[in-house]
Amino acid sequence: MTFSVGRTEIRVTVGAILLPLFALVAGEVKLLLAAVLSFAIHEAAHLIAAKNLGLSAARVTLYPFGAVMRLDALLSDTRGEWIVAAAGPLGSLTFAAFLKLLPSSAWIGRMTETNLAIALLNLLPAFPLDGGRIFRALLSRVVRARTARTLLFVFTALIALGMLGLGGYLVFRGVPAWTLFAIPPFLIASVIAEWRMPDAGIVSRVMDRSASLRAGNAQKAQIVVISDHASVGTALNTLSGSRFTILRVQRGTGFVELNETALLDAAALSGTQVPLKTVISRLTDGK
Repeated sequence: MTFSVGRTEIRVTVGAILLPLFALVAGEVKLLLAAVLSFAIHEAAHLIAAKNLGLSAARVTLYPFGAVMRLDALLSDTRGEWIVAAAGPLGSLTFAAFLKLLPSSAWIGRMTETNLAIALLNLLPAFPLDGGRIFRALLSRVVRARTARTLLFVFTALIALGMLGLGGYLVFRGVPAWTLFAIPPFLIASVIAEWRMPDAGIVSRVMDRSASLRAGNAQKAQIVVISDHASVGTALNTLSGSRFTILRVQRGTGFVELNETALLDAAALSGTQVPLKTVISRLTDGK
């Protein structure tokens, strides 16, 4: 189910719809309310941090165990990324500390535990959790962006396997830890989609060039020749950096022309390191 609140698109998954029904049947309405309020505070902290950086939420997807927010623009530096990511767990921990100052009760205790659990879970270095985004931002300062995303993929896979193993052990011991079986598939699917995305820097440069084209600042149809052994990333850098609109790829004794759309599709499918000859073969074979 999808609807809009202002300029923000809200997507509600089937699991998020079924969760309230399950809570009603199981008689866990108070637990559900505690979780909803806690997640709302967590996401509000993200939004406040993003707003201070001049950004807003373009899309919020609701899952049974939380929400994933996509901003309306790319963060141009890793510092901004980890600030927005860290704001969520910090907000949850701050609210838990505030609850400790209130008179003790079963409800306050449950709210405190819920916020601590949300903060600790999100600090795991797995995508799309906040810890994974912080981990990627810090890695991107010392290694290439593609390497950072590959390491993030590995860490996410290991954490997902660890959750499955822990869940199996707890269920075997009679503890109903079924949530640990629901999160790993979500983590794996999310990190695979992220790993296949083109590098943010390339997308940003192409978006800037597209805006320049619309403004009439780069309308000349210039042509540049490049070897088919060059990578998709090199081709995109050539196009966006030199304002070329046609890329002529030398293949044997002939030439094949590619545009930015084909290159971005290839980057999304296979990454920026794939050679142009592979892209041309796929287009030629209709794959």
